[in-house]
Amino acid sequence: MKPTLLMPAMVTRRSVLLGAGAAAAAIAGPSWLTGARASDNAAPKRGGTFRVGAEDASAKDNLDPALAFSGFAAMMCRAMYDSLVKEDATGKPYDSLAEIFEPDATAQVWTIRIRDGVTFHDGRALTIDDVVFSITRAMATTGSLAARSLEALDPKGIEKDGKLTARLRLKYPYSFFKQAFFHPCLSIIPTDFDAKKPVGSGPFKFVSFEDQTFVAERNPNYWLDGKPYLDRIEVIGFADPTTARLNALMSGQIDAMPNVAFTQARTIEARPDLKLLSAAGASFEPFTMRVDQPPFNDPRVLEAFKLMVDREQLVRNVYAGRGRIGNDLGWAQDPYYNADIPQRAYDPDKAKFLLKEAGQENLVIELHPSPEAPWNSAAAQVLAQQAKKVGVNIKLVASADLSSFYDQKYLKVEFSQDMFGPNPLSVTAGYSLLPDSPYNESHWKDEKAAELFKLASSTGDADKARQYLNDFQQLVHDKAGWIVWGFRDSLQAVSGKFGGLEPSLRGVNMHDLSGVWVL
Repeated sequence: MKPTLLMPAMVTRRSVLLGAGAAAAAIAGPSWLTGARASDNAAPKRGGTFRVGAEDASAKDNLDPALAFSGFAAMMCRAMYDSLVKEDATGKPYDSLAEIFEPDATAQVWTIRIRDGVTFHDGRALTIDDVVFSITRAMATTGSLAARSLEALDPKGIEKDGKLTARLRLKYPYSFFKQAFFHPCLSIIPTDFDAKKPVGSGPFKFVSFEDQTFVAERNPNYWLDGKPYLDRIEVIGFADPTTARLNALMSGQIDAMPNVAFTQARTIEARPDLKLLSAAGASFEPFTMRVDQPPFNDPRVLEAFKLMVDREQLVRNVYAGRGRIGNDLGWAQDPYYNADIPQRAYDPDKAKFLLKEAGQENLVIELHPSPEAPWNSAAAQVLAQQAKKVGVNIKLVASADLSSFYDQKYLKVEFSQDMFGPNPLSVTAGYSLLPDSPYNESHWKDEKAAELFKLASSTGDADKARQYLNDFQQLVHDKAGWIVWGFRDSLQAVSGKFGGLEPSLRGVNMHDLSGVWVL
C-alpha cells in the first residue's frame, strides 16, 4: 500500500487509496446503496453537534491540505476547505467551486472558471489567484500527492484571465487530468494561508485541533444556500479503531463511524437506534508479489499463486459475504473496467502442476500482512490455509504496527499486501502499475503496458482510449504481481438521530458533513 495522509512513509498509500477520486461509476443506483430510512427524507433543520469517530488518526495529521493523507485528515479538509471538483456517493464527479473545468480538443489546455461570490471564512473573496496559489503550493510541498497527480502540469504554463478564470497548459495531452482534483490535497486556500490558523471557504470554520480531536463550527456565509445545517462538528481520533469506536457509538459518545469492521455489521444492524449504510464493493486489498525477485520472477510461480486462490471462500470468510470476487484487476467501478476478461478460476491442480514445473513443489515463503485494516490479517490466514493444498507453506510475519510496516517492509518484501479505495483506473495505474510509479509494490515494469496507458491518456477518442485500456488491463491481469481476490462493501454506521447521510462508495459521506442534520 502507499503512504497515507498521515505520514510521509504512508503518505501516498492511504491517501491514494482513500482519498483520490473515483471516475464515473459504472455501477449506480439503489440496488447497491442500502441503509437509508424514510425518516431521512424529513425536512432538514438547523442546529446540533455531530461527532465522528475516525479510525486512522495519527500524531502526524495536521491542518495543511497539501499534506492530507488519512481519512481523518480528509474529514478535516472537507469541513474547512472546498475544492474545484468533488465526487458524489456513487463516485460520479461534479463541479464544486469550478463552474467550468474542461479541456480543449487536444486535452492539453484546460480551462477553469470558478464561481463568483464565494468568500473565505474571514470575508475575503475567493479568486483565481487563490486557485493558482493552492495548485502550485501543493505541487511544491514535499510529501504531497499533488506532485505526482499533477505531473502533467507545467506550473509555468498557468495563465490567468481576470479574477475567475485560468488556463492550464499541460506538458502533454492528458485526458484524465481533472480526476486529480478530487483529492483534498488540492483544496483551495487563500494566498496567505497559515496552517496554524487555517482559513478556507468550506461549510465549517476552524475552532480547535488538539489531542486527536478536531472541532469546527458552522460557516454562516457558505456559498451553498442553506448549508450547513449543523452548528458544530467534532472529528475524534481513536487509537483502537475497532472495539473502542464501536463501544463509543453504542454508548452515544460519538454519532457516526466510517469503515465499520465486517464482524461488527450485525451488531449495528440489530440496534434500532443505529443505521448501517452499505454500498457495494469497490475497495480492495491485493496480495502483492515482487516480479523482479524469486520466486515470482518465474511466470509459472506467479500464475500458480493466482490459481491457488479460492476467491469465493475469501469473500465469505474475510468480508462475511459483504463483497464480491475480483479478477486481479482493481477499479471495478471505473467505466473503463474490462469486464470481458474471463474470470480467473480456482484451479489448485493446475497450480500444483506449474509449481512442479518451476521446481517449487515445496515452496516456503514469508507473507507480510498489512496491519492497515483488521481484515488484512484474516485474509492472509485464509490464503495460508489455501496454499497448503498446493504444497506451499506460507509463513505469516506480522508487523509491530503500521509505521514499522511502511518503514521496514512496504515496497521491499517479496510477498505482502496493499489496500486501495475505489479510485479510477488512471489514478491506480499511475501510482502502482507503471515503470515509474512511486508505489509499484510488485516492481512490475512492463514497457508495452506503459505505452498503452500513455496512448489512452493522450487520445481524445473515447473508443480508442477504451481499446488501449482494455489491452493494458489484459497485461495487468496476465503479468502483474497482483492477486485482487475481492472487493469489499463500504460500511458506515450512524446514529438514528441524524439524517442527510446516504451510503457511499468510498465513505465520502463522512467527509462532507454539510448536508447532515438532527432529525
